[in-house]
Amino acid sequence: MEIKHINEKKNLVFDRKEIEAKIISEISPSNKEVLTAIAKKLSVPEEAIKIRGIYGEFGSKEFEVQANVYKSKADKEKVERKTKKEIEIEQKAADEAKAKKGEE
Repeated sequence: MEIKHINEKKNLVFDRKEIEAKIISEISPSNKEVLTAIAKKLSVPEEAIKIRGIYGEFGSKEFEVQANVYKSKADKEKVERKTKKEIEIEQKAADEAKAKKGEE
């Protein structure tokens, strides 16, 4: 996976950068792969990035990615709403941590 082109716009209202990137990949990239690639390219922590979408066309190896990059995780959590799936994942991780502590 290779990031070919990045457009950045600063949004002063929400204190973030709005990123549009072109990614070349043989298969459709996952959110985690895109998150890691953007974090590495922009030198920011993964927790401070919110992927808005990964868009591709049938048969194409180019994908357009839209993301918001914040200064910190706290800034991201102030602005972005969590999806139901994200809430469930966090709850599951918290439950597993409790179960693990209970075993010890």
